[in-house]
Amino acid sequence: MIRLITFDLDETLWGGTEVVLRAEAEMVKWVSQNVPTFPEQYRTRAADVRAATLAKRPRIHYDFNKVRVAVVEEILQGCGLQPEEACEIASAALCIFHGFRNELQLHHDAVALLSELRENYLLASISNGTSEVHRSPLKDYFELSVYARNMGTRKPDPAMFEVVLSHTKTLPQQAIHVGDHPIEDLEVAKRVGMYTIQYFTGRYAHSPHADKVVERLAGVALAVQAIDESAAKNQS
Repeated sequence: MIRLITFDLDETLWGGTEVVLRAEAEMVKWVSQNVPTFPEQYRTRAADVRAATLAKRPRIHYDFNKVRVAVVEEILQGCGLQPEEACEIASAALCIFHGFRNELQLHHDAVALLSELRENYLLASISNGTSEVHRSPLKDYFELSVYARNMGTRKPDPAMFEVVLSHTKTLPQQAIHVGDHPIEDLEVAKRVGMYTIQYFTGRYAHSPHADKVVERLAGVALAVQAIDESAAKNQS
């Protein structure tokens, strides 16, 4: 019998890409008020600086906040700022970014789905992103929310899933993971021993590791029911 359902967040329960792009644009706009040369430098150098930063500091790859601050700080120094001032502005820029990053665009049916599922299952979220569930309309639905930045690792590390199973005292075969990414969600959850549901949006390929595939979030409830019934038969 299923007792736990875990969810990916970005692109599963809410839009991610558009929100991040807007938050980044607002961050750049804010920095430009103090450093007019920053926008052009950021546009042309950010990707290379990010790659160089990760090559030099691979241990921060799991924390998008640390990576973002490091990139902004490096580019600000390239604009002529002293290290201390660059660090101060970069840290403030991250606050601006998060203000807009947490203006979440929930997918249609997200609240209704979680409300329905919570009546019969424990719910948890597992995310590599930096958006914060406790600042969203979904804050009261989850037993636990696990973030890469707090774990010191990121999906597809099985530890992201294992900590939720441990916290909720749930066996892998009693849990379902719902997500969109073939590797970071479906493959790793299946490797841990969980059932899987792919929310297919066309952004990624269909996963061979998905027990069920849905194209609308509202379809998750029926997919959960089907898996739960099948699991109960297998365990009887």
